[in-house]
Formats: sequence, C-alpha cells, structure tokens
Amino acid sequence: TLPVIMTKTTLKILILILTITTSSCKKELETILEADYKVIEIDYGFDNYKKNIRDNSEQFIIKERNLVIIDVDKNGQIKIKDSFVEDSLIISELKKYIIPNPDNNQMPMTIVGDFEYSGKIIMNKNLMIMAKFNEELDYKKYSGIRNKIYLSFNEARNDFSMEKFNKTLEELTKSTEQNDVMKWRELREIMPIRYTEILGEK
Repeated sequence: TLPVIMTKTTLKILILILTITTSSCKKELETILEADYKVIEIDYGFDNYKKNIRDNSEQFIIKERNLVIIDVDKNGQIKIKDSFVEDSLIISELKKYIIPNPDNNQMPMTIVGDFEYSGKIIMNKNLMIMAKFNEELDYKKYSGIRNKIYLSFNEARNDFSMEKFNKTLEELTKSTEQNDVMKWRELREIMPIRYTEILGEK
C-alpha cells in the first residue's frame, strides 16, 4: 500500500509522469502499487519549467523513500518531504538525503560500491530529488531555490572529495592530472545529480 504521507496530488503527478514516459503493462501497474515510481532525470531552465517540458530519454525505477519531494508554493514557502523548511536551511536539509545514511530506514536506500580510487563505499541507490514549483512563483525565487538544490549536491561532493582525496571539489574538477580526472568520474558516479522539476497547481 502507498504511504499515508503521499498526498493525492503528488500521487497523481507521479502516476502521470509514469504514464507519459513509459508504455503501460501489467508488471508496471503492479510496480506502482508497490510504491515504486518511474521518473525522469532532467535538467532544464526556467522557460521549460514554465512550459512543463520533459525529456523522455533518461528513466529509471525508484522506491518512494528514495524520492525527495520539494514543494514550493507561490510565495516561495518550501516543504521538503511534507515538512516546512526555511530557505536558509534548504542545503543542510537536502544534504541529509544526499549523503548516504544506511542506519536510518527513513533515508534513501543504499548499496555498496567498489571503486579504484575511492575504495569500498556506501552510496545511495537511485536517489531522486523532485521540485514542484507553483506556476505563480516568480523567477528570482525559483532561481534561488534551484541554485540551492544544486549547491546541496556540490557541498556533499566537496565533503566526499576532501575526505577521500584530500582535495576540494574545485581542485578536483580543474585538475588535468589523469588520476584526478578518474577520481572526478568516480565521484559523479557515486553522487550523481538526479533532479527533476514539475509545475504545480496555482
């Protein structure tokens, strides 16, 4: 059964995304009932956000607990997983989900990865952050919130880079050394940015 915390509107949106992006079959319908959702990995700007345009190319199945929903109303008030969050706390709150936490079953599911430079590490399994923006939200507030979402990923990546490689994220990405290039590739695989936006109700 679906978790009680999932609102009817959110459930309709998720099922709509699934319906648009994949063909229906009995197995997929059973997956929905098990609280698994097919969503889109996408990165697009404000114009496409206003038009609610999606790209059908990148898809994967995730569990409900791996889906972090950010709900932003027309005034810029923010809910993350149905809890109100101050604008100044968006980054720290999202990092709780981006940084793997296998001991907390309310956080995204994790798996163990084995890498050449990073070694054996715990990583999230198909974490997706989905922002639902009210269509009356102005661009300045939209852009500020969106930037903080990306900053939360980059801060988590920077923490990992410092811990594992003793280099900041900036040092790693700007380096031309082959070892650093490979470390950066590993880091992107370990902490991929999976983020989608949808247009919410007025």
